[in-house]
Amino acid sequence: MKQLIILLLAVSTTLTSCETFLDQVPETSRTSGNFYQTRADFYNALIGSYNDLKRSGVYASGSGSLMVMQEMASDNSTFTPTRQPVNSSTFEIDDLLFTKSNTISQTAWTDHYIGIGRVNQIIARVPAANFLPADKDRFEGEARFLRALLYFNLVRMYGDLQIITEPIDDPYATKDVLRSPAADVYKLIISDLTLAAAKLPTTIPAGEAGRASQWAAKALLGKVYLTQQQFAQALPVLKDITDNSARTLMTSYSAVFAATTSYAANTETIFAVQYKGGLLPQGSAVPGTGGGAGVTQGSDMWSNWAPMGGGALLGPNGGSGNGFNTPTTDMINAYEPGDVRKNATLLTSYTSGTTVVSSFPFVVKFRQQGAISNDSDVDFPILRFADVVLMYAETLNEQGMTADALTQLSRIRTRAGLKALTGLDQAAFRLAVEQERRVELAFENHRWPDLIRTNRLVPVLSTKGYAVKDFQRLYPVPQRETDLNSRLSQNPGY
Repeated sequence: MKQLIILLLAVSTTLTSCETFLDQVPETSRTSGNFYQTRADFYNALIGSYNDLKRSGVYASGSGSLMVMQEMASDNSTFTPTRQPVNSSTFEIDDLLFTKSNTISQTAWTDHYIGIGRVNQIIARVPAANFLPADKDRFEGEARFLRALLYFNLVRMYGDLQIITEPIDDPYATKDVLRSPAADVYKLIISDLTLAAAKLPTTIPAGEAGRASQWAAKALLGKVYLTQQQFAQALPVLKDITDNSARTLMTSYSAVFAATTSYAANTETIFAVQYKGGLLPQGSAVPGTGGGAGVTQGSDMWSNWAPMGGGALLGPNGGSGNGFNTPTTDMINAYEPGDVRKNATLLTSYTSGTTVVSSFPFVVKFRQQGAISNDSDVDFPILRFADVVLMYAETLNEQGMTADALTQLSRIRTRAGLKALTGLDQAAFRLAVEQERRVELAFENHRWPDLIRTNRLVPVLSTKGYAVKDFQRLYPVPQRETDLNSRLSQNPGY
């Protein structure tokens, strides 16, 4: 399932080595000017770009910026460790005190643009490359998909952005680039995804698990249209996926996220960040032996999200848990009686043997009993079929086809062990699908963006006691960016 990940270590090491010597490059070294020559060059660069999704500012498993900014900021979860200077930026976002100096937001901005910069190299250079057109098309399609995903994350968090679409070799080349309107960013995203959908294959072999397919591009495109409230454009895209793709709902909700579910057997995941436990970068020692960094390509999600002191859950080498992304009481109570997703998503206590050790709530959705701490195989889903079904249902409702929308919603509720909803009008369905998305997609970075795109952020959170303001629909542009580029405007309210 994880063959693709094995290549990341060597690729990351190679690219990092090149970057280290950019100031004094021998003529025989591989630089951005002479690296992109062969199919292997482009393939290695592309794999490195997929690895960028695991950066701290992007989807870095358990504690990346997006998990804090798109999930923990919402009413779904909270941060429970002791307050210290080292975690002050996490508490700021959890407390809805968005500051320009927040390091988590800064890392999100920087790491997304690093990823964009790398795929720009591929997009700009692959048309002139000398290898099979089919391979060139696929590489360009994957690079455009990744660029669209990165820009989509950024535009939802910051609004207007610096649009960079060409390779940048001068570190100061963007110091005077202004922010472009969010509408222009969305035009670029839609253009990239439309082209990606035309160039990408419909199926991905098991040996290439983790690479984007045509259906991944279409699912993201449907989400972009939905976010823009362009329901007429979203409808045929989402219908195409539900009707014609090989993706479908897994029979068991918990099996979608289980490490034991192979890539081939997982019919629901459309695109996910892939992790592989037990792999070490060159020069690293096996964790626990005292030599080397001990950094792996595994996910630290389960170790981070387990309750503090939860060693009984993690095993003899699993650590003690960090209490990150703790479910709120409101999230715990959001599940209807009989909803099988609740215990597959979170628990409110755990036992050691027959003794209750803790009544502390914690997320179990991505649980895996690993051999060592911070090193599990559990992938993190970015796009999955259940999300598409719910988006399709929402789009049908907004187009006045509420009866059809209820049929789609019933697919999700039936798997959860719940009765179908009937007799809802358009307004009531909006609340129903909002609720269903919350419990179906909990802890997958959907809640905050969902509340914003439906204009429900302030009405929902304020009634629950959160001190949220409408301008917080956007995060502030990080202070470091405006210091480096005095022409960058700041978002209102900051």
